[in-house]
Amino acid sequence: MNIWLKILLVGVGGSIGAICRLLLTELINASGIWLGITSWIINTSACFLIGLFAGWLITCGWTPFWKTGFTMLMMVGFCGGFSTFSEYTLDCIRYFESGHVGVWVIFALATVFAGLFCCALGYWLGTKL
Repeated sequence: MNIWLKILLVGVGGSIGAICRLLLTELINASGIWLGITSWIINTSACFLIGLFAGWLITCGWTPFWKTGFTMLMMVGFCGGFSTFSEYTLDCIRYFESGHVGVWVIFALATVFAGLFCCALGYWLGTKL
């Protein structure tokens, strides 16, 4: 697969992922739930999806060309545009600066461990598809 097709697929997937992140953020923020829950939900969802996609690619019968295209579109593009590591780190800084050190530690650790768990769960489920 040539680089221009990869760029196109990543751009399309990333745009859709970023739009989905915006819509989900608006929906969650409109409900008035706790500040950090938005980035936590989005990041753990993205971890689950990338694990699911990776696991599924192992068992699907696609050619390397189609696997690469799917990887660029959905894993690099969509999951990359949807996930929000930078917002997660900013939330951590905000908790720390406001003196909520306990919340900062719990939020930081819970996000990392939940992300790893969701990715592993998605990967396992993906291999079962």
